[in-house]
Amino acid sequence: MEFKDKILPQLLRAIKNRTPIHKQIPNKGKIIFNKIVPYLFIYRVPDSGKDRMLSELTKSELASVIFLPHNDDDQVSLWIPKLATALANEFGTCLLIEVWNAPIDQDTDIAIHLSQKNALVLAEYLKKNIETEAPEISVELKKETKLPRPPRLPLLVNTDDTKSNIVLSLGISVRKTYEDIDGVHLPLLARVFRESLAKGLSRSFFEFVRLYTTAKATEFKMKGQEKLYSEIYDIDRALAKESQKFDFLLLVTPTNSHEAWLQFKKDKYRKAPIFHYRPIPIDPDIVKRNLYNLRIEDIYDPTIAYLFRDKRRELDDMMTMLASRGTSDFKYGSLMVFGNVDEQLYNLAKAVLTAIDSIAQPDRQKPEEEYLDAKAFAQLAEEEISFLQQQSPTFKTSVRVRDDIAGVMVNHGVLNISKQYKISKRRALALIQHEVGTHIITYFNGKEQPFSFFRLGVPGYEQLQEGLAVLSEYLVGGLTNDRLRILAGRVIAVQHMLLGHSFVETFDMLHEEYNFSTSTAFTMTMRVYRSGGLTKDTAYLQGFKELIQYIQEGKDLNLLTIGKIREDYLPIVHDLIQRGVLRPPRIKPRYLHEPYTEKLKDLNQFASIFKMINY
Repeated sequence: MEFKDKILPQLLRAIKNRTPIHKQIPNKGKIIFNKIVPYLFIYRVPDSGKDRMLSELTKSELASVIFLPHNDDDQVSLWIPKLATALANEFGTCLLIEVWNAPIDQDTDIAIHLSQKNALVLAEYLKKNIETEAPEISVELKKETKLPRPPRLPLLVNTDDTKSNIVLSLGISVRKTYEDIDGVHLPLLARVFRESLAKGLSRSFFEFVRLYTTAKATEFKMKGQEKLYSEIYDIDRALAKESQKFDFLLLVTPTNSHEAWLQFKKDKYRKAPIFHYRPIPIDPDIVKRNLYNLRIEDIYDPTIAYLFRDKRRELDDMMTMLASRGTSDFKYGSLMVFGNVDEQLYNLAKAVLTAIDSIAQPDRQKPEEEYLDAKAFAQLAEEEISFLQQQSPTFKTSVRVRDDIAGVMVNHGVLNISKQYKISKRRALALIQHEVGTHIITYFNGKEQPFSFFRLGVPGYEQLQEGLAVLSEYLVGGLTNDRLRILAGRVIAVQHMLLGHSFVETFDMLHEEYNFSTSTAFTMTMRVYRSGGLTKDTAYLQGFKELIQYIQEGKDLNLLTIGKIREDYLPIVHDLIQRGVLRPPRIKPRYLHEPYTEKLKDLNQFASIFKMINY
């Protein structure tokens, strides 16, 4: 009978050969090694029935055993000590962690049980990580005289192995806070427990490998297919499909900006312009239905599940915005997606404008002597793309000159330039690095990752993305005072719009109080009032301010080009790189090469943006 005679030898052989193995044990449970690791996570299903949260947590681990222990022929309980010894022989040490439901008198949500002194560092590290992930969950350490195990169940370890510390044993008892008094499962609370435990366990495993085994943590980087099942990629493709049904920025940007400007001038700046928009090619309600038909709740990997839920929420909010385009409700959706203007940012913007305007430069706003038209600027962009293709022949994109947009924008890795666009030759290189060196490169590097949202943009990516783009302008010497004024003015304009002022009133404020030219004031106001009120333009100054602090803290700039991410995603990015799921950035922008990186040294001495003003 295979249950008795063949499964254990097969498992031991798989450990020896370090080959993944899955074994279903009839009427009993399953033993899973997605990868042969010096670690085994165990859940013994009680007589009262399987706990859904603990079961899902167990399934999310690299190596796990889940089984019914109460049986006359309980071979699995006898196998586990042998598996632990085999793993210890391979790696020098093995870690066993068992999880169970806490008794009703446990004071905290989670208790980590240990008796071996050598396990204390790991237990403390696990406690710290769970508390970091979910501060609302109470965690305690329980140092005991006996090896940890659930009440009234036998030990699953060989005591000789634990005495010699070749097997370390931890227990985790979890109070059913994620059920109500009637025993009804509360999915949102259960998710918090499962994801905080899973992330804490993942980090503790790498710490265990580093401190206690003969192996290197890098040996346990997971290839994508070893951990990320086909269902995950199906959901990613479905999210990408819904994202690519529409181009949000194009849909909320007027198609007649140039004509509206001419009419606004003709009306002597007293009558709000009428903007026209592209037809919306989707039904927002159907897109929302498709989004919530995706079974993200079935994904056991907590990091991936969080990424997908975050993207789905953003797409949901964008659908709400598109459905209310041209109404006051659009503005409230924008606040959800792109955020508000906080007092600190508003004061910074005013201070930047005051500082620059106090400089005696009577010719500051006069036109530059030499300008490039759309065709000439497109040629510069093509040359930059050719330069970047030297790093990777697969780097391909295009540049389009068109008459249905205002200014310059990148959509899905393609640079779009208005036919009416012109730019001073002095500013051209800076804008090339902004658009091609940042927006297109992060699209391409994101495209190299296994998940689509790294190229399409994670929720809230705009702040870091635009901050990096502005930094590129500074590094190549193109961040002029006029450019800083525009970034600050955009914040002032957004705040003015949110306070309820009209298009004409905001235009007047920018032109009369802050001395922006009529054409610049119009463009700034149009960007803020388009579709009903868009707050996205605060991202440039806010992102730049936060990026300067990021650099001063000595953090890695190259990592920010891995895709269209936001700063609080960086721990997730590090985790996925460590696990071998994400790849390092393939293309490095020009401004992160010599000689431009010399200017990064200056940033470490800058206290603020004011040091960048040309006095």
